Amino acid sequence: MTKRRAISLFGLLLLAAGGVAAALYLTNRREVTTSSDAAYRVYREAVANERAFYVKDARLGFAKALELDPDFVMAMLGLARLSEAAGQKEQSLSLIHRAERLKNRVNERERLQIDLQLAAWEKTAEERLKIAREILQRYPDDFRATTMVAMDEVKKGRMEEAVRLFTKLLEVDPNSADAYNQIGYYYGFRGDYEKAIENLKKYQFMAPDQANPHDSLGEIQAYSGHYDEAIANLNRALSIKPDFFPAYDHLGVAYEGKGDYEKAIDNYLKAAENVPVEEGKFFYLAKALRATFEKGDLERATGIHVRMEKLPKTERSDLWMAVISTGLDLIQGRPADAERKLEELKPRIVEAILKQKRPPGYKPYEAGWNYLMALAKVALGKEADAIPLYEEMANPPNGWANFEDRRNVYEGRAELAALLAKRGQLERAEKLLEENKRWNPSWGPTRPAETTVAEVRRARVLASAK
Repeated sequence: MTKRRAISLFGLLLLAAGGVAAALYLTNRREVTTSSDAAYRVYREAVANERAFYVKDARLGFAKALELDPDFVMAMLGLARLSEAAGQKEQSLSLIHRAERLKNRVNERERLQIDLQLAAWEKTAEERLKIAREILQRYPDDFRATTMVAMDEVKKGRMEEAVRLFTKLLEVDPNSADAYNQIGYYYGFRGDYEKAIENLKKYQFMAPDQANPHDSLGEIQAYSGHYDEAIANLNRALSIKPDFFPAYDHLGVAYEGKGDYEKAIDNYLKAAENVPVEEGKFFYLAKALRATFEKGDLERATGIHVRMEKLPKTERSDLWMAVISTGLDLIQGRPADAERKLEELKPRIVEAILKQKRPPGYKPYEAGWNYLMALAKVALGKEADAIPLYEEMANPPNGWANFEDRRNVYEGRAELAALLAKRGQLERAEKLLEENKRWNPSWGPTRPAETTVAEVRRARVLASAK
């Protein structure tokens, strides 16, 4: 879900007071304070690259702008964002504190942006939202603050409110291609495919020379079951920028949906090869590993697992590797080992979740743990124990906010439906699958569960005909 906005310089005001930097003004009323025109030009290009999701180029640009003007606060914040995304949290926080020390040299809008990024590290979710809302009250065209408030609405299950926020942004900034991108995603999350495509095609029209509009369109299509159209758009994104790793990721999704796990694995691996940060490599290798589990390919699963173990360790990687490794136990026919390990890991998972800043009432929940434990229970003949795990996946305690979360709901529903059908609750099972089809009529990983439900229906029909 990436962003782009064209911006242009219309004036330069040189402030004569000693020690005060020049202020460069943009036509969309967004100001940045820098003493260097060259630094400003590099910064502007870096912002465009960040919104286009050209992460490597953006990071180099912010670093170059900061080299040209060591007191360039907005360049510090840009580099801090991308350092955090790269897993370099100490560097990110150091840059934000460095910007904070220069607050008296910049304008009000920049001071609020410093507060917002610092709050992401040191304040509660409510305090962050308070700052974001203050920014929007004063500067209704602020995309970053709009996004933060909208994401909070999505987490509360209020997709329409998120759409309203970006529609309001378009009223003050009609040229915000980013807003059409976000609106398209929110309709896509909700399952309103036609409105999602309508908005993403506007985004595509406004930024046809960038990879991300084609990738966004392809991602929505991949998660909605329009696989061939998705593949065409994602390949178009790659023809524009061959190292655009999100497009490889979403090609993986499209091929998973088609049931072509070999191509799905290959594309997730390409995403891991092209993503410029180590934590991203872990994420995409984990997606490739999940696809090997779906295929039942022990040889490839083992090879990918070895690659993951060789990655640099992070704060959370050891824990998640331990969880993921139970998948190998399952495909090697050791469900009792998987069950035992997952039970032992549960307290550590809860602790890790609670260490992160969460809104009041947030319940520790990890869908991946539920899924693996439920598979282990079923393999051990403990289907009654698996049902509540799938029930929780189908109705997650904290809602869901993106396609990966929604996928967990979708797959939890399907597996729950299969168990319920076998236990005689066919009507509810079919209702669960019907709810899934509103989002995606055909998803490869859930076809075995759907086949189970269909076979129970067929047997019931045959029995009634005798």
